[in-house]
Amino acid sequence: MSSFRYAILGAGMQGPAVAYDLARFGNAEVIYLADIDLERATQKAEWVNQLLQKQIVFPRRVDARDEKQVLDYFSEADVVISAVPWQMNMRLIQLALDAKRSFIDMGNDPEWFWYEFRKRDEEAKEAGIALVPDCGLAPGMVNHLGLYCMEKMDTCHEIRLRCGGLPQRPVGPLGYKLVFNMIGVISEYTGEALVLREGKPTYVPTLEDIEYLEIEELGLLEAAPTSGGTSTAPYTLAGKVQEYDYKTLRYPGHWDIMRALRDLGFFDEEPIKVEGHPVIPRQFTATVIPPKIDFPEEKDLVVVWVYASGEKNGTPYEISVQYIDYHDDETGFTAMERCTGFSASIIAIGVANGTVPRGIVPYEQSMSGHAFVREFLKRGFVLRETVSHTVQP
Repeated sequence: MSSFRYAILGAGMQGPAVAYDLARFGNAEVIYLADIDLERATQKAEWVNQLLQKQIVFPRRVDARDEKQVLDYFSEADVVISAVPWQMNMRLIQLALDAKRSFIDMGNDPEWFWYEFRKRDEEAKEAGIALVPDCGLAPGMVNHLGLYCMEKMDTCHEIRLRCGGLPQRPVGPLGYKLVFNMIGVISEYTGEALVLREGKPTYVPTLEDIEYLEIEELGLLEAAPTSGGTSTAPYTLAGKVQEYDYKTLRYPGHWDIMRALRDLGFFDEEPIKVEGHPVIPRQFTATVIPPKIDFPEEKDLVVVWVYASGEKNGTPYEISVQYIDYHDDETGFTAMERCTGFSASIIAIGVANGTVPRGIVPYEQSMSGHAFVREFLKRGFVLRETVSHTVQP
């Protein structure tokens, strides 16, 4: 069996989880874990190696803003996994193509990827590489669960994706614990969300059209549209599914506060003058809020609920899939790290072993929903599936 060389860029919250899963399931010859902070990369590599009881993860210092360092680092691997903030990935995925190295990330710009970057698809195919965006939790795993539900029926009319990373109990002024980059959180809360309405890709406002969802283990949650969660799926599924959307789950009251902050200008990107000094409100907010919602003693959870309806064998068919994961005390990985990092690793392994097609590949075209779920369940995750349909003789 072939072995592979993996290079992870970013040793923050998600990178070590990716490394751990690659070492367990990815037939890894070697795994590099790079960060601009070599001390952090070294500490995280040592931690993962200790969990694995073997030396397979090796630290590197790489500044993701330095093109030469990035290209040199990419050249060491068969597959590159980006675990840096999503705003850097448009540039990094282009550098991966220039370096002729397969690449996945956990967040990108769906519109740019679909309409601009895919123009270089033949270039990637000729190089024999795969470049796949949005391979984390949402976008990522939840979209594959949507495909899984869709594949269960002959005709699919609607797919509803709901997902949230939460503390195991509401804490602090937002009822929320920061589980990934704050700039990423704010980005998801602003702008517009891409959905399917009547079979056509459409943009809807974020943080509006709040709905309520009762989850047995957690109680009442609130769901709001946020940007990026559907990835490029509305383009791929246009005309095949009538309704497709994504909403983020939070404890009650969270969205009222975030809408107020947005409406007051705290998420704005246009600089303002404060005592003669330029200040970007979004950067200010992303600096001030995180220490107030860190709560290192509070363990997290991830909750996912996916619903789809359509027809099978000529009769109505409905299916829902529910999933809750909790902080893992045994390894120390948070639920968000497990769900995001392990999900990204599944796609990276698929790229390495050839399961994922070559070229510039939209996430939802990387593998079938059933293929993803098979890999997902190997990690010990448990899905609760409920089906309603008419049984015919």
